[in-house]
Amino acid sequence: MAVCDKGSFNKAAECLYTSQPNVSRVIRNLEDELGQNLFERQGNRMVVTHYGETVKEYARVILKHSSMIVKLAEYRNGRNFTVATYPSGTVSGIFAEFYDKWKHEYTAEHLEGSIESVSDWVSKGLAEIGFAYVAEKQLKFFNHILNHKKLIFNVMAIRDACIYVGPRHPRYNDESVDISELHGFKFISGAREYFSMEHHLTPVSLGVIDTADLNYVMYSNSDQTVSSMLLNTDVCSIGVNYKISRYGKSDIKALKINGCSTAMAIGYICHINNKISKPASWFISQFKRFI
Repeated sequence: MAVCDKGSFNKAAECLYTSQPNVSRVIRNLEDELGQNLFERQGNRMVVTHYGETVKEYARVILKHSSMIVKLAEYRNGRNFTVATYPSGTVSGIFAEFYDKWKHEYTAEHLEGSIESVSDWVSKGLAEIGFAYVAEKQLKFFNHILNHKKLIFNVMAIRDACIYVGPRHPRYNDESVDISELHGFKFISGAREYFSMEHHLTPVSLGVIDTADLNYVMYSNSDQTVSSMLLNTDVCSIGVNYKISRYGKSDIKALKINGCSTAMAIGYICHINNKISKPASWFISQFKRFI
C-alpha cells in the first residue's frame, strides 16, 4: 500500500522505516506468488497495474478488518467501553461526565440507532449495554424476542408518553393536550419500527385517534435535527416524559397527553449471562438520574 501511495520504492521505504531493497524484495516475492505483476515502471514512477488495482482494493479491506479486530481485542481487554442508544441528547450529555471520570482507563464509543439496531449491536458484542424504551404492555413480548438473542431488558423506570413542543407551537404555554387533538398537530418522527413510540401510543377510548393517521411532516433519527425542528418550527414530537427533560435547559417542553393510557418502560439491554463492567454500572446509575 505504501508503494501505491508514494509511487516509489524509495519513498515507500522511507515511510516504512526500512530499505529500498527490502521493499523491492517483498513486492517481487508477492508478484512471484501471485504470478502477475503488481507494478510497472513509467519514467521515475512505479504505477499500479490493472491487476494490482484489484489486489490493492482487497488489501484495503483486509487492513480495515485487521483494525477492527485490534479494536475488538482492546474492548475484550477492558480498554474500550461501548454504549448503544436510541437518539437521545440525555445520553449524549453523560459522555462528558464519563470522560472526566474514566479517561485514563477507558476509551468510550457511542452507537446510536433504532431500538432494533440497539439490541442487534448488543447481541453481536459491538456494545456492552444498550438503552431503549418500550411500551409497558409489550414488555413480555419484547423480552421474548430478546431472549432468542440471549439478551434481557432491565427496566429502570416507567414513564408516561408526552409530546415535545417548542416556542413556536400554538400550545406551548399549556401544560397538557387531549389525545383527540393530536391529529391537528404536525409531527417529526424517527424511522418507523415495531417498537417505536408511535406504534404503541393508543387511546383509552374507542377509536379516538389512530397514530398512523397523524400528520408526519418529517422523519429523522438525529436528535439534533429533532431539537432544531422543535425550537424553530411549529412541529412537535411524541416522546417519553423524563424526570429531567431530555432537552436540558432549552426552550423545548413536554406536554402531558390527556386520555393516553400508554406507559413506557425505560431501561437497558444486556447479555443474560454477562457480568456488567464497572463503567457500565456507572453509566447506568448516571442515566437513572435523568429518568
